[in-house]
Order: sequence, then C-alpha cells, then structure tokens
Amino acid sequence: MKSVVQAVILGMVMTAWTAVHAGNNNIRWTAHNMSNNTDAGSGLTQGQRHFVSLGVDQVCIFCHTPHHSEPAKPLWNKVMPTQAFKMYTSSATLTSTAKAVTAPGPESLLCLSCHDGRTAINVIHTGNYGIAAGSDRKVDIGGDYDDPFGAHPTGDFSLNLPMFGSGYRANLGKSDADPYAGNNLMDDHPISFSYAAAYQEKVDAGLSSLRPIETPKSQGLRFFGPNRDRMECSTCHDPHVAYGYTYDRQDTGVGDKSLTPFLTRSNEGSAMCLACHNK
Repeated sequence: MKSVVQAVILGMVMTAWTAVHAGNNNIRWTAHNMSNNTDAGSGLTQGQRHFVSLGVDQVCIFCHTPHHSEPAKPLWNKVMPTQAFKMYTSSATLTSTAKAVTAPGPESLLCLSCHDGRTAINVIHTGNYGIAAGSDRKVDIGGDYDDPFGAHPTGDFSLNLPMFGSGYRANLGKSDADPYAGNNLMDDHPISFSYAAAYQEKVDAGLSSLRPIETPKSQGLRFFGPNRDRMECSTCHDPHVAYGYTYDRQDTGVGDKSLTPFLTRSNEGSAMCLACHNK
C-alpha cells in the first residue's frame, strides 16, 4: 500500500511539474525565433535578437518541417552534423559508462545541427534555401549574412551563416585553437550515456555521489532512449522555453528568468546540478 501511495504522489508531482514547465514554452519569445517578425505583440521583433530572417515569417521552419523531414522524428529540418566529435573524458570521477561514449546521441545531434559552431543556421533540409554567402547581417536563408564579430571563413558545406563563432556562447564545438572546429565537446558536460548505468556503477563502488534517476526525473529533467535513462543535451535544456530574452537584455515580461538559458528547471542554488549530483 505504501508503494502505491508513493507512486500516486510521484505522479501528482510530475503532472504538476509538467503543467508549470509547459507554461513557459513560448518559442516566439526566444532567440530560436528567427522569423521576420515586426509585431511586438507576436514575439520578439528584429531589433531584439542577434539573428533574424529577412523574408521568412515562419517560426518553426528553422528546425522543423511537416513533410520530408530528416530525421523523421522530430520532423527535423536541419542538415545533421556528420563529423566525429571529441567527447568529455577528463574528470577523474567520471564513470567508465560516461567515458565509453564516443559520439553524441541522436537527440543531442539535433542541437548540434546548429550549435556545433560550424553548421549554418540558415541551411535547412527542406525548401528552396541554399547555403548563405555575402555580408548582410540579417538571416536571409536564401542568401546573405553579417556577423558583428567580423567575417568568417568560407569553406565546404555550411560554413557561412553565422556559425555562432567564438563570440557566441552557443558555439559548443569550438576549441581554443580553432573557434570553428565544430567537434570539440571536451569542455562540456558529458552526454549520451546511460544515467542509470552510471548511477549503478557508483553504487557498486560504494559511492553515493549520484542520486537515483527517479530524483532528477521527479524534478523535471528528461532522459531519452528506449529505457528513458540516457542523458542528452535536452535533459537540461528545452529550446522552446521563454526566459525574458532580448538582444540587449531588456525584460520582455514573457517567461521565467530562472530558466536562463533554455533550462528544463531552475538552477537557482544549483538545484538542477543537485538533482543528479549528491553533494
């Protein structure tokens, strides 16, 4: 009976958390809205974002398409990165489970199809939109770009717009030697490993430094794969979450600032970190 009551309580907590979290989903008010929007009542306008479209009014097209998507889930509209990634392995306390990962999982590759720092955000899978070239700052997904941090090199595939170069925190794939490397994840939190297996590895070693997976799940962190236990970028981040973002840090009045940047739960007091790490 006790276990039944606990299960019911956990279900109620998760339902309440999902409802609260879903209330912050409003992509029109985030940096991921790159549409040609001039209506202040319909989301961020051109002057409030780093990158905006010249003539595309759709919000979702930069990531999704209803037809001919690749991969089919979640109707993805980006060119997927194919380079080999260097994964995080440097921590002495990192489990062998996490160290064994040699490539990002499919969910994280979705994020890296923009955030590797190499793939252009205006190159999409479906549509009459090609690789960008030129010097116009706006995101014309059929043409030009301009980066306030200076010109970027051109090269094969989508090295043109805007690459989230070394001046942008969104460039996860950069290295100290090459800000456009596009494959360096050695200074980023480990991903694409089974959290449940990593937890069990710690338990078997007599350590309690990780909490059981039910704890982060109950606090809004998401896990993936057939067993719903694989940690990916989207465990901690949700690209649809509004948190009051503008280009010049003005308050839009939309969203929850504690979810900066695109967090699935607040990290105030390191709450997100401590959902997994028992410190």
